[in-house]
Amino acid sequence: MRLFASEKKTGGEIDFARDIRPIFNKNCVSCHGGVKQAGKISFIYRDVVVATNATDEKPIHPGDAEHSEIIRRITTTNLDDRMPPQEHGSALSGNEIRLLRDWIQQGAPWKEHWAWVKPVAPAAPKVSNAKWIRQPLDAFVLARLDAERLKPSREADRAQWLRRVTFDLTGLPPTPEEVKTFTADTSTDTYEKSVDRLLASPRFGERWATPWLDAARYADSMGYEKDPLRTVWPFRDWVIRALNDDMTFDQFTIRQLAGDLLPESTLSDQVAATFHRNTQVNTEGGTDDEEFRVAAVVDRVSTTWEVWQGTTMRCVQCHSHPYEPIRHEEFYRALAFFNTTRDWDLPSELPVLRVPLAATNDFSARELDKKISRLHREEFADIGQLVAQSNWQPLLPTLATATLGTKLIIKTNDVG
Repeated sequence: MRLFASEKKTGGEIDFARDIRPIFNKNCVSCHGGVKQAGKISFIYRDVVVATNATDEKPIHPGDAEHSEIIRRITTTNLDDRMPPQEHGSALSGNEIRLLRDWIQQGAPWKEHWAWVKPVAPAAPKVSNAKWIRQPLDAFVLARLDAERLKPSREADRAQWLRRVTFDLTGLPPTPEEVKTFTADTSTDTYEKSVDRLLASPRFGERWATPWLDAARYADSMGYEKDPLRTVWPFRDWVIRALNDDMTFDQFTIRQLAGDLLPESTLSDQVAATFHRNTQVNTEGGTDDEEFRVAAVVDRVSTTWEVWQGTTMRCVQCHSHPYEPIRHEEFYRALAFFNTTRDWDLPSELPVLRVPLAATNDFSARELDKKISRLHREEFADIGQLVAQSNWQPLLPTLATATLGTKLIIKTNDVG
C-alpha cells in the first residue's frame, strides 16, 4: 500500500511533490499560502521561501537545515515561536520533521504542481500473473489488486461486455439484434469490430458531447431571474459533429476559442466560437449592463483555464491560489485579454449570427450572405452617386392653413 508523506520512511531521495508539498499544505498554507501570507511568507512559491545566499533571510537555506528558520520553528519547545501555533494545529510529527530536514540537506529541490507537469508513461509494475495481462493498463489494475491481496473478478460474458461498452460509448443499451449478432460472431476481431461500429455511430458524438457541453456551460436559456429561452442549439450540434468527425483536439480548441477570428472563417467556425457566448444574461429590470458584461468576462477567464488547463482559476479572482502557483495579478492579465467584447447584457444577446437550420446548407447560406452584402454596397454606391450628381433642394411651404382657431408659427430658412 502506498505510504503517505507522514508515513514515508526517511533516508532516500526526497520527492517534493510526494513528500514535502503535502506537509506544507497540511500545516502551513492556511496562514502562509495564496489566500493569507502572514509575514509575507507563502509556501506556494519557491522564490518566496527558499534563500539564494547565506545572508538571505528566507526560511529555507538549501543544504543547510540547521540554519533554516523553518527547522528551528518546527522543533522549538517555545510555544510562542513554534509553528504551527497551538491554536492552528498540532506540532509536526517526528517523521515529517525528518523529511523536511533531509529535503533541505538535499538542496531543497522544488517541483511544479503535478497538474502542470507533462505526464510520462510509467514503467509497468511487476504482477503476480503476467499471463492475465492483455494490454498495458491491465498491469496497473492487477498490481493494485495484488497490493490489496485481491483476485481479479471472472471475465464478463460476451453479452455483458457488449452491454457495458455500448453504454460507455453511446449512452444506450445494445439492441437485441446487436447482442445476438455479437454473441454469434466467433471471429478473432469481434471485440474490435464492435468498438469500431460504436465509434462510427452518430450516438457516439451525442453521448460524449454531454460532458463537454457541461464544461462549456451550455444551456437553452439565459439564466438569472427570468431565465428566458436562448436559441443556441447550433453550438450543441457543432460539438456533436466535431466528435463524430474525429476533429483533432487542437482544431477543436482553436475553433471554440477563436473560430470567428480565423482567416476566411466559415459559418461552422463562427458557430464554434459560441463557447464563450454561453455566459448568463441578466434580463431583470434595473440591472447594470456593464456590471454583468464584466461578470461574463470573468466567467470566460475562469472557464477557459478550468476547461483547458484543468486548474481552478476562479479562486484567483479574489486572491492568489491557495495551492497552485498562480498569483492574483495573473488572473487580471487574463481578464484584460478577454475584456474586448461588445456583447452587452441585453435580452437581444447582440451580436448574433443567423445560420440555416441544416448545417449542410452552411456554404450556400454564406454565399447568400456575401451576395446580400455586395448588393447592399452596390445599392448605397448608386445612391451616393445620385446624391453627388443631383442638386437637391429642400421644399419650402407655400400655403399653411389651420382650423378651430389654431395659431400657426411657420419658420423657414431662405435657400440661395
